[in-house]
Amino acid sequence: MPDAPVEPAPDQHVELRQLTVPLAALRDAPVQSLDHHLQPFIARHLGVPESDLRGYAIERRSLDARQKPDLRFIYHLHVRTRPDSPVREDVHTTVLTTPPSTDQGLHHLTVAQLPLHPIVVGTGPAGLMAAYLLAQYGCKPLVLDRGRDADTRTADLAAFHASRQLDPNSNYLYGEGGAGTYSDGKLYTRVKDRRMRFLLEAFVAARAPRHILWRHHPHIGSDLLPHVAKRLRKFITDRGGIFRWNARVADVLVESNRCAGVVLADGETIRAPLTLIAPGHSARDLITALARRITHQAKGFQLGCRVEHDQRLIDRGQYGCEPGIDLPRHLLGAAEYSLVNRPPARRAGDTRPPLGSVTTFCMCPGGEILAATADPGHLSTNGMSRFARSSPFANAGLIVNQDVDYAGNGLAGFDFIETIEKAAFSAGGSAYSCPAQSALAFVRGEAGPPVASTSYALGVVPGRIDEILPKKTVAAIRAALIHFERVIPGFLAKGSLIGVETRVSSPVRFVRDPGTLASSLPGLYLAGEGAGYAGGIISAGLDGLRLAETILTGVPAKRERQADAEDYAPG
Repeated sequence: MPDAPVEPAPDQHVELRQLTVPLAALRDAPVQSLDHHLQPFIARHLGVPESDLRGYAIERRSLDARQKPDLRFIYHLHVRTRPDSPVREDVHTTVLTTPPSTDQGLHHLTVAQLPLHPIVVGTGPAGLMAAYLLAQYGCKPLVLDRGRDADTRTADLAAFHASRQLDPNSNYLYGEGGAGTYSDGKLYTRVKDRRMRFLLEAFVAARAPRHILWRHHPHIGSDLLPHVAKRLRKFITDRGGIFRWNARVADVLVESNRCAGVVLADGETIRAPLTLIAPGHSARDLITALARRITHQAKGFQLGCRVEHDQRLIDRGQYGCEPGIDLPRHLLGAAEYSLVNRPPARRAGDTRPPLGSVTTFCMCPGGEILAATADPGHLSTNGMSRFARSSPFANAGLIVNQDVDYAGNGLAGFDFIETIEKAAFSAGGSAYSCPAQSALAFVRGEAGPPVASTSYALGVVPGRIDEILPKKTVAAIRAALIHFERVIPGFLAKGSLIGVETRVSSPVRFVRDPGTLASSLPGLYLAGEGAGYAGGIISAGLDGLRLAETILTGVPAKRERQADAEDYAPG
């Protein structure tokens, strides 16, 4: 009787937590993406021949620039080797007894209730990811957005640039994908959440670059994001979901002290078993309408201005060299930064008001500045980068926390913000050009010379940013610019301030029931930035997933830490 076939031994699994790859070793390497050519470096670190390697998965990649210009990539990997490969273990290398798990739980929820045809309002990250998870479990959501689909929205933006006539329902803030569609597309946050992998894998399934799963500061870019949003929409519609554009929700429908659906601006009423609204922080009309019915409170918010530089200055400051000259550009890319200035406390007897901290926000290497407004007669800026980050400019928000009356209802914050936006619009000539001021002139409190060049497509005019922003904010930014000059030489001397940055986070937070995560009105869930629970693409998307998970399971899903504007990963 023949012997039974012998089953091959399973691969050996190794966790390699710190593989260092000097970029100098790759100066002449004929590779476009180092991530896919790590075998020689892995084999050398493990002390095994390359032939022993069966494959590897990157968990994380970051850049170590502490010894510039000696730059190094640091990788965290899971490696598969031959079962008998003599791997050299050390403090950063461990042979695992079982393969690593990649399940985050959202694919295998125990569903307690399956609401059919719930309403989801808003197609920004929070609304889109909530609808995505609900659709995956067969809920067939109806998704409403006041804006338009990505293709129509792109045409509307081209018309805005040609005519300078703003469409209040289709612009850089409203439409498919929300404000994040036209941004740098940063996909990182300081919030730690088990749902992160699920969210990133959903983006990859929608054909976002696969390296967003492991790079330390991943981004997609505004040229790819509209297509990702459209494919996420297709996933939802393929599972019975429906999208309606030009459907502006004006209020919620209340019956028997419960949310029974929504009321559109044209008077149409739509009923649903539950409603999830993810309004975005710019939907001030809807937030104000909800505040009349829903328990809410004031929360911290930020504002400031955009600062812009020649990207080469940032490259030299951050890398100590220039991509494309000293090192291959395709391996390194445009440099980014994340800067904070926290002034020391005033000494005893100093009666001057304390200076606020300043953080760089939504830093866009190789990017451009946009007119991020949805309201005619208002002007605010935001930053955007395409996937290649190939613009000659770098920009970032310089934002300052504002004084908040936490005993108030938060709506006064919107009035405060609107006053600044109207002043910026007027200072720019009332045609969506931006007032601009050199950073040096801002610090000195003078008009200074005109800003010569900028990425802002609608043009700039000489303006006094220091006279538009609140005095405390101006003082804080002045101190920060002086400090940042010491960190990146030329930051103050060569910087330009373009417009005001006012749409960073909402001044309102709607209170949630800790037992259901619903709002104070049963049957209504409020998610994302406009609800006061997020501050960027990832934190908003995670919040949408958290609420959808809670709706499906009937158990409040855990939130590891409160998200806010700083979680948009400034820089």
